[in-house]
Amino acid sequence: MEVKDNIAAGPKTRTCDGTIGQMVTMEVKKGREGPVLGFHPWVFSRAFKEIPEGLAAGEPVRLVDHEGGFLASGYFNSYSQIAVRIWGYTDGEHVDAAFFKHRVERAAALRAHYVASGDTDAYRVVNGEGDMLPGLIVDRYSSWLVVQFHTAGIERWKNEICLALEEAFDPDGIEERSDSARRGRGEGGAGTLHGDVPERIEIKENGLRFLVDIREGQKTGFFLDQRDKRLALRRYSGGQRVLNCFSYTGQLRTLGHSSIR
Repeated sequence: MEVKDNIAAGPKTRTCDGTIGQMVTMEVKKGREGPVLGFHPWVFSRAFKEIPEGLAAGEPVRLVDHEGGFLASGYFNSYSQIAVRIWGYTDGEHVDAAFFKHRVERAAALRAHYVASGDTDAYRVVNGEGDMLPGLIVDRYSSWLVVQFHTAGIERWKNEICLALEEAFDPDGIEERSDSARRGRGEGGAGTLHGDVPERIEIKENGLRFLVDIREGQKTGFFLDQRDKRLALRRYSGGQRVLNCFSYTGQLRTLGHSSIR
């Protein structure tokens, strides 16, 4: 992989400061297109013929094969091992506020169909690469959202992403819980980005209610990915004595005293 100072221009894109620029085109080496064609969300630096100098984290890029054929689009991640994180497979797609709104609304629609219900109002809304927003995590807690920007590249688009979240969910508040050290940045990555966020939020999960601290709690406040496991426990231990050796919020103990009929 070589670093060059010439930048091949592709489709126009609107940058996060509102200006119009040319999307950078990067060529994937012959024989290294396989992972991209197989929808792997990362492209490593050695897969490129060359990487232009002067690229900033988060800058939109267009990937092509050795014959100039379009492969994917993404954002420049860094000059280290993971050079590009992919966020689309449609050529000519402009990166602007509408770009992020479309992805957030698509992710929200999936959760509304498969997860959200009158018994559950806390779940992951955006799951990074799985929702074509690599490096971004968004968790919903009733009427509030918690966001994590895990890369400097996705953080570059924070304003556009927060606007998309506000339009899609109309939340009472948005709290950031990013890990600055993980992103290699020194400044803080926590605080309220929109509205008001209380110290405790009451959520519902499969008909049970929990109080969650999204400001200071572990992760984004609650282990939402354990929802199905907690539901399974209710099926087998309802009304039984349960020993919870590693309690954080007391979820499993609570479930042990409940049952599904």
